[in-house]
Amino acid sequence: MSSVTGERVAAHSLDHWLSPELARVSPPNAPSRLRQLADAQGTLAAGWSSAIAGGPVLALAGVFFSVVSGNPAAMLVLCPLGAALMVLGLTSWKRVRGRLPNTNKLVITRGPGNARGGIAMVAGLAGLIGAAMVTALPAAAERGTTVSLIGAYLLIVAVLVACIVVPSAVLGRARESFRLRIRSNPELRRAVEQDLAVWRDPYGNAGYGPL
Repeated sequence: MSSVTGERVAAHSLDHWLSPELARVSPPNAPSRLRQLADAQGTLAAGWSSAIAGGPVLALAGVFFSVVSGNPAAMLVLCPLGAALMVLGLTSWKRVRGRLPNTNKLVITRGPGNARGGIAMVAGLAGLIGAAMVTALPAAAERGTTVSLIGAYLLIVAVLVACIVVPSAVLGRARESFRLRIRSNPELRRAVEQDLAVWRDPYGNAGYGPL
């Protein structure tokens, strides 16, 4: 161990721990520092990805409400808000994916952990909501608001996709995405290599990898 920097020579290189073959032979729930970093970063990125997807949906809602009501106020308010939300999401998404997360802060996710689970959840919710809305179709037809009812349903589905499917897809690819960015982003790689040089499992004997 260096007496000046406090760093030590790692038993294995970062490339060793990043090996996809090593990840495949390791149980997916086995703990490692790389998995902790990837999962934490993926959780943060998933939250911001929902903002990215939610921005256009918010703008679309403004257009929809303005068309239905004949009043442009909703569009004038929600479209700029949607654009701002998307820009904020993009900026924050890029920032969190380019640096190591603070793993001392507990980040909890309660949604599906992959795209398949997210799609299944949205399909179930959309089916329930659609079934409830079907009962309102006769009354809507009498009032001439069938198109508005269908539009509202599609808007609800779009919100579910933005809030559930998109972040779950990001979460499902968190580890593979982290591996690819370490190999393509020199600054992120340096940060991980510095972490590898000083990290020790504070609770047991978990290894730095696999990922």
